[in-house]
Amino acid sequence: MESTCVLMSEGSFHATYLMSQWLEEFDASPSFGGVYVRDDPDRAGLYRQRVRFHRAHAGKRTLAPGEREELRRLYDDLGETDEAMLHMYGVPSLPEDLPGRLGFLGENLNAPDIHIWVEGLCRREPAPYFFVFLDRLLAPWWIELASDRIVNGHSAVLPHARGMYATEQVAAQRDLERFRRCAGATVHFVDNGVDTGPLIRAERLRDPFAFESLWECKGASFRTAFDLMVGVARDMSRRTGTLPAGLRVVPPDDRDFRSKDFDPSRRAAAVSGYVDMKRQATAV
Repeated sequence: MESTCVLMSEGSFHATYLMSQWLEEFDASPSFGGVYVRDDPDRAGLYRQRVRFHRAHAGKRTLAPGEREELRRLYDDLGETDEAMLHMYGVPSLPEDLPGRLGFLGENLNAPDIHIWVEGLCRREPAPYFFVFLDRLLAPWWIELASDRIVNGHSAVLPHARGMYATEQVAAQRDLERFRRCAGATVHFVDNGVDTGPLIRAERLRDPFAFESLWECKGASFRTAFDLMVGVARDMSRRTGTLPAGLRVVPPDDRDFRSKDFDPSRRAAAVSGYVDMKRQATAV
């Protein structure tokens, strides 16, 4: 019997690329365990509007001013990386019936009702795998309940850049060689640390300075993470007799990047740092 794969994601624009890939791979498969977002159920109407937008503009890389205004209304946290992914990959397609099938987990994934939900899922035989693309840390009870069945997608190559806005914060350091090592993505098991769990698969961008901007580079890293997540989920669901062993790698240092440190000055340093490193790389 194939194991099911549950996807838990943020509701951001860039996460819709992952949802689109995930549904294309698993929607008609017995491995499909559902797609859930870290958002409140009372925002379901907003998601219906989002799906209508995606279906009307799927594939478009350039939006008219009114369409762009609507996109910003639907995704009020739209950022530079979202804009870059739109330009590179176009608006991702989503199925028309997605809102009715989408699970809403609320803002707090460590709440008591979520604990009960996870307990119920983990009693199944076989228990599902939880694939996560989240901006929040999971409480220790998640690890206790789901053991080695929680898999994270990280938009940088571990262990070279752990934490939030990792690629960007390395760019701010202007460390050319470290940036080359970390630009890419990793899929790894989740433990109680910050991006310290055993590595399943990692891929580095062939040329991280082939992009017009840092945000395009980050968008390519996101896309790589989504490709890896879908591929690993497909393999894990079908290979019922085996499980990736995972490789523990000692980080080069004990620090992880924090979201609170990526303030406007750090963001500006990241943008200029990427431009400076690209100039160095192309001058060689």
